[in-house]
Amino acid sequence: MKSLLVLLALLQAPPSVEPVKPAAAKPEIRALGKSPLDLEVAAIEQELARGVAGLRLPDAPAPYHAQVQLVRATVLSIDGSYGGIITDVVEEQAVAAVEVRVGSAARDQSGTFGSDGAQLRFVVSLEPAPELSRNKLWLALDQAFRTATATFSQKQSILARLAGDPPPPDLGPRPEPMPRQPAPEAGNAPALDREGLRALVIQLSRRFADHPAIDNGDVFVQVLRTEVTTVSSEGLVLHESHQRAVLAVVADTRAADGMHLDAGAAIHLQELPRASEALRKRGEQMIDEVLRELEAQVQAPMMEEDYDGPVLFQASAAAQLLASTVATQVGGNPAPLGDAGRVRDFEPLWQEAIGESVMPSFIDLEDDPREGFGRYAIDGQGFVAQPLTLVKGGVLKELLMTRTPNSARAGSNGRARVSPFLRVGPTISNLSLKTKKRGQSRAQLERELLRRAREDGYDFAYVVESLRDNNILGPVEREGATGYGGGRKVSLPLPARIVRIDGSGKRTLVRGAMFSPTSMRVLRRIRAVGNAAVAVPMRVPPGYNGGFTAETGMVGILAETVDVQVSTPDLLLDGLELLVERSENERLPVLAHPLRPAPPVAPAEGDDEDAE
Repeated sequence: MKSLLVLLALLQAPPSVEPVKPAAAKPEIRALGKSPLDLEVAAIEQELARGVAGLRLPDAPAPYHAQVQLVRATVLSIDGSYGGIITDVVEEQAVAAVEVRVGSAARDQSGTFGSDGAQLRFVVSLEPAPELSRNKLWLALDQAFRTATATFSQKQSILARLAGDPPPPDLGPRPEPMPRQPAPEAGNAPALDREGLRALVIQLSRRFADHPAIDNGDVFVQVLRTEVTTVSSEGLVLHESHQRAVLAVVADTRAADGMHLDAGAAIHLQELPRASEALRKRGEQMIDEVLRELEAQVQAPMMEEDYDGPVLFQASAAAQLLASTVATQVGGNPAPLGDAGRVRDFEPLWQEAIGESVMPSFIDLEDDPREGFGRYAIDGQGFVAQPLTLVKGGVLKELLMTRTPNSARAGSNGRARVSPFLRVGPTISNLSLKTKKRGQSRAQLERELLRRAREDGYDFAYVVESLRDNNILGPVEREGATGYGGGRKVSLPLPARIVRIDGSGKRTLVRGAMFSPTSMRVLRRIRAVGNAAVAVPMRVPPGYNGGFTAETGMVGILAETVDVQVSTPDLLLDGLELLVERSENERLPVLAHPLRPAPPVAPAEGDDEDAE
């Protein structure tokens, strides 16, 4: 399995160009009492200032803003299966990304489809090295500037052809006051418990042998320790330190009809883990639950027919639903600009709905970065993140804003989240759904569910207990399970566990269900809520293409995500359509699983007579 640092190692320095050679470093960056990181930051600031002042091409706009982000990371990646170790790697890597904006804050090259977002990346040293970083930055700035001027020209040509009002500015106001954090004190980082965690993975992965109905499975431990430094030509200096880890299990098998089934779960940690007895017990419980669930899926019948009646989402699934919809569709970044105008398929669906009803009048949505698994103090652009009421009485009040303005909001509200892989975008922190309506017990909700289903002509209904976590499991490996949204719709993950209930109270686990792509209007059809909220921690990529529907898999579960939390009670919705997945399944393996008991051999004809 590729680890985060394998991915980072793929980043290459920009090709050689012909810029003006850098001036010698100024003496003041070697001032006594400065840490190596302070000296490196000073050198980067000088090179950014020199680049903004000196990068020029004939008949091309000059740069007005430049920013560098450096990531130094240590990763431990262990992958075990059936008591064996597949991967056991500790790596260190350092990489940086530079962004140059040309023109002005009113109009620069950003937001152009196909050319925007890919920051120019380059390698730096594992330890702060002012001279090396400055030299690498000199080359990267030149390349980024040349690319920016070409994109600016393309954008100006597009805008000149389009009718209507000009788009909003491309860069909003900077944070005030401008954060300038001192470099963190160098300390002895705690040692990774590599041997203990390796032994834990071996022990936990042996549990697969007790479940011969499972074809394959892995137990993962990943630990990521990062130091991120952000420096801009405006004077911004930020330092962020994170210690994140995950203990996860991924398993798959096939049903008798050949349908591929998988399941996974993770324990998300925000500290360096030790192979403690408590972690072992949590891991055993998680693995046993996943494997038992997968065994139950193998025996479950296929969903019999398409269904467009009411659906009850239990609290965990409801949280995953909100992280698949609200987390991405309430962002403030406008659609990118293509040759024919705005590419609306890449614009959050709630962006033009401020002041409109988007949920029932008894529901509020609040995002509070101060407490919870998704807590943070300052976002990746230097803004202090304050609590935000996104929806009040069902009406959309705010968007998740970065420094990229839109037609309704001109400034940031501190929602620019940055992943360790330097993916930047707006997303939630700790999202809570609150209701003014009295909540109902689960039994009451199920009775209401069946009542509404009967009104739609059904004598049964469906309860979704969990959705498939693509950020653990990765893409679905069968074509028939892939739903394409398009047409301003949202594609939801597959139900991981869905139960059919009927009027007699009989509950039947089924497989083969998938959601039809849906409109965000479905959230206006929340008919009832439960009486107990559940807080669900998650790791999701930021931005419009992130959220719970992203497909990072274990390769990117730490590298490409940020920590978030969603709190919600059970939700009863109308308007979602469940479809029977009609995929073409592969044949089962010719040989049975080596740990699976052999089926009994039927006696040959005449054996009974011979015995007599």
